[in-house]
Amino acid sequence: MGGVGTSAPKRILVVDDEPELRDLVADNVIRAGFRVDTARDGEEGWAALCVTAYDLLITDHEMPKLTGLALIERMRAVSTKPPCILISGSLPMSKTILKGIVHPGAVLGKPFSASALIEKVHGLLSHGDSQNYNAARLNRSPAFGTLRYTPIG
Repeated sequence: MGGVGTSAPKRILVVDDEPELRDLVADNVIRAGFRVDTARDGEEGWAALCVTAYDLLITDHEMPKLTGLALIERMRAVSTKPPCILISGSLPMSKTILKGIVHPGAVLGKPFSASALIEKVHGLLSHGDSQNYNAARLNRSPAFGTLRYTPIG
């Protein structure tokens, strides 16, 4: 279970201020065979990116201290440039504009399915070889359904 056919699992950072969604995303990515670290907000995510090399960043957009988009922009301004997935229930601008900012990466609107998330993860980590990823493996995975959460407060 090395994630995208490597000997060592790819390392992914999941950043979200909603504990339930952060844990749900992290659990699904771990089940797909990846190493996962988590951060509770954009500032904590930035601190993690400054000390650890990640293969992929998955971040929510609407968070206190530093939004997901601001985190991605900050990350893109320095030498660390892993692909990323920006997740949001209310995208701050059109998906087309966001894709230009997030590139290399993807934008996922909430709610989204676990399989859509994992497809994006594999697609980004396989460097364009996502169609060759064993789709049967996804189909054998337990059906996690649509990831939904109820905001607190």
